[in-house]
Amino acid sequence: MATAPSTLLQRLRAPADARIAWGVAGLWLLVCAVILPYQHWDFAQRSSIFGGILRKAQQDSEWWFCLTAPPLCAWMIHRARRQWSTLPLQGHWSGAVLTAAAMACFWFGYRADTAYAGYAALQLLGAGLLLGIGGLAWWRVLVFPWIFLIFTWPMLPLENLLAVPLRLHTAGMAAGLLNLIGYPAVHEGTGLMSAADAVAGVAAGSRFQLDVDQPCAGMRSLFSLLMIAALQGWLGLRQFGPRLLLMLCAVPLAVFGNLLRLLLLAIGATHLGSEVAIGRRVGEHQEMSFLHSMAGLLVYAVALAGILLLSRWLASREKRVTAQGVRLKLRGDTSGLQLLLLSSLIALTIALTQLGPSSFAIGPLGVKAPMPLQVGAYVATANPASAREKSLLDEDVRIERQFYSKPGRSILATLVMGGAQKRSLHSPEVCLPAQGWQLSGQSNLILTGPDASPIRATLRRMNRLVQGPGGSPVMLRALFIYWFVGSDGSTCATDLENSWRTYADAVLKGINHRWSMLTFFIPLEPGASEDPYAEVTALEESRSFIEELLPQIQSMRSSAAASTR
Repeated sequence: MATAPSTLLQRLRAPADARIAWGVAGLWLLVCAVILPYQHWDFAQRSSIFGGILRKAQQDSEWWFCLTAPPLCAWMIHRARRQWSTLPLQGHWSGAVLTAAAMACFWFGYRADTAYAGYAALQLLGAGLLLGIGGLAWWRVLVFPWIFLIFTWPMLPLENLLAVPLRLHTAGMAAGLLNLIGYPAVHEGTGLMSAADAVAGVAAGSRFQLDVDQPCAGMRSLFSLLMIAALQGWLGLRQFGPRLLLMLCAVPLAVFGNLLRLLLLAIGATHLGSEVAIGRRVGEHQEMSFLHSMAGLLVYAVALAGILLLSRWLASREKRVTAQGVRLKLRGDTSGLQLLLLSSLIALTIALTQLGPSSFAIGPLGVKAPMPLQVGAYVATANPASAREKSLLDEDVRIERQFYSKPGRSILATLVMGGAQKRSLHSPEVCLPAQGWQLSGQSNLILTGPDASPIRATLRRMNRLVQGPGGSPVMLRALFIYWFVGSDGSTCATDLENSWRTYADAVLKGINHRWSMLTFFIPLEPGASEDPYAEVTALEESRSFIEELLPQIQSMRSSAAASTR
């Protein structure tokens, strides 16, 4: 006999069994993170979010620590079982809201073919299920393991947002300390070198040359040190505030450790020689010496010692909390109906993703190479990218660069052609400061495109203090113009606009852009600051050069890439 609708409704409204409820929650997380194909990580077929993280760790060992975060999170939950094992299921309405937001992010990331929306979706989904099934009491107990789960996601954009400024400050502090203790040094961006000595006839950098580069142990270890600090805070401290403070202190501790490393290498190179302290340079590749490798471990040693000492100090000052805190007003038991609602939101989103296009094709380049050997009165000289520059980009990113000059004016034109991976190009605001340039101003520049349509570009004014031949400081000034070109010939003036256009066009138009970036570096004469018209003249001459060059390298706007899937 069929079950009457009223009887079925009564069963759904009955309190849910805790083991079944958490089993269903775990199953949905497993499906979304591990089983369901999500992104074209290798651009041949979709694989899961977890599969993409595993692939990233295989490519770059720096991110292996991400794979340890989920097991550690599970261990933290198991360790807190005495606190949550007696709690009833008191599902809160906010869980359904968070679950809906999570699945919206999940659908967007699937359509845009990007993992970062998927990372946000899984993080929100964990919170939604925890609140929707367990309620506020469960949330209070397990909120820190949920925060800890963030370390699962390889946050590559943070390398540019956080690590690059830290690299600049570390090099500057190292130069200041070396000068203070009697080892003359200068820094240019992230580079650190011995100062020139005109009396002794010693050139700049002859004693030592160091670079706080991206592969540097101090900066690349920052993210794993943050995770270690968070874990130590959860083990050794009881309150949320001290735990958060300990985690944030991992940043200055990593900088301090790397600062000591630079001082050790610079002093060692001065007394023992650069090859012994730093290593040999073979072409543009730096082979690290034994001392250099051991100095890298100093970063971890200093940071870990600092984390442990600070944790003990915070624990000694922490107020021991004996009560559970403010009592929560508990609601009714979580019902099967609430569990069905959460499951329906997840299942519906998964169905929508599977109904969408599953194939992937990257759009064509919106530029044409190679650049001409002559543009008007300007004659080109090849200026290929260095191995170091290429190493900072994906393997399939191509760089073509020509140095154009005529009497009285020189322009370095660079064409960077992106690879198949989305966001394979980074903003010039990342690499220019690392080269020692200070960006002093930004404005929009309107150029005329190859089809007479306007192109919005970004104009940056830059200056850089370098040592002259005699050791005296010389101020260099330059203009820098850049913009991004999409597969359909559309353009973006800034990196931020390039980000949202990448994902908006993928979702709304089905265009998977293969972006290119055009940059133009215009050096100014050393005495240009005294001439009020020097910058205006340089800008107008550069504008004329660019507008004459564009029809030969940039495609016209079209709808040729309107359907690339």
